[in-house]
Amino acid sequence: MKSAAFRVFIAAALLLSACYPTGQGPAGSPSPVAGKAAAIAHGGASNPAKNSDGTRKAVDAALAALAAGADPVDAAVAGTIVLEDDPRFNAGTGARVRIDGETVQMDASLMTSEGRFAAIGAIERVKNPIVVTRALLDSPHLFLSGEGATRFARTFGLPDYDPATPDAKAKAKEVRRKLVMSDPSLPEKWKTFDWKKHWNFTKPIAAAMADVQNTPAAATPSPAATDPGLIPGSDTVGVAVRTADGRYAVALSTGGTSITLSGRIGDVPVYGAGLWAGPKGAIAATGEGERIIEAGLAREMHRWMEEGATADEAAKRAVAMLRERGDIGVIVIDATTMSADCNKPMAWAARDEGSATWQGPEPGK
Repeated sequence: MKSAAFRVFIAAALLLSACYPTGQGPAGSPSPVAGKAAAIAHGGASNPAKNSDGTRKAVDAALAALAAGADPVDAAVAGTIVLEDDPRFNAGTGARVRIDGETVQMDASLMTSEGRFAAIGAIERVKNPIVVTRALLDSPHLFLSGEGATRFARTFGLPDYDPATPDAKAKAKEVRRKLVMSDPSLPEKWKTFDWKKHWNFTKPIAAAMADVQNTPAAATPSPAATDPGLIPGSDTVGVAVRTADGRYAVALSTGGTSITLSGRIGDVPVYGAGLWAGPKGAIAATGEGERIIEAGLAREMHRWMEEGATADEAAKRAVAMLRERGDIGVIVIDATTMSADCNKPMAWAARDEGSATWQGPEPGK
């Protein structure tokens, strides 16, 4: 039997989902007002700064939830739902299709400054992975994955949903073409890895590659041809919030990358890698997931903050540490500051409650 509070939460989450059907960053400046509720959101290290209108909507949703009395973790969820429902971002609707041309596997996670944590990995056929993660937060478990995570979503009424869009399918097709043609733009490890031998999708490899055999690249590359779907773990979305009384919560959601075997898990659901919340603040990372996992990045950043680093200093240090190893972006919030940094242009936004002043790139530019 589901509690009344949980039923209200799910109803509110689905309502928010219906309200938002669509959707270069240098380090941010200090937030002008301390002691106020605040929120910051990013759209992924490979998502262009022009899409910052989407991250602004996510911040607005998070702050509206806080103003209505929501717990900070539910405010972070509210903001993340906005990004999951915007097909310009690689999370929820619009998540990347894998190299079989059909599979979409998504990861999500949540953490609070009180130490509560929940994550899901490789979930399929749900609209809002972050809603499933929020439900898991109230369970005895920390992490569910694969079919078990999908079946868990059905237990509280989330219907079957295909998050793949025509654009995501076109991008996956271009990735398949590059694999078959041994394109020189492939990541180095995929040039030598025997992906045919280790094919682990249900769909036979011949059927999956039938539409790209002996297909040359177009003379004028389409947007899909230059898409960052070849970068493992690119385009995570994240939302971090601070309440007026100094509590924090952070959420991440991603559709991962096209060029993976079935079941690949990135940094998003790994404890202390993609996100962290603690007494000094909250961090959400994005970029090449394997490198973020190796660094234990978000937890390490919070340790720097415990040693006296500001949000701005922690963000710059993290990007400097990993920028030569792949795409890396972070957002950070502490008691007085919100900051973002990335080694390439990135959609992000931040605002204090009650302020009309935005941090982050101007939408559309």
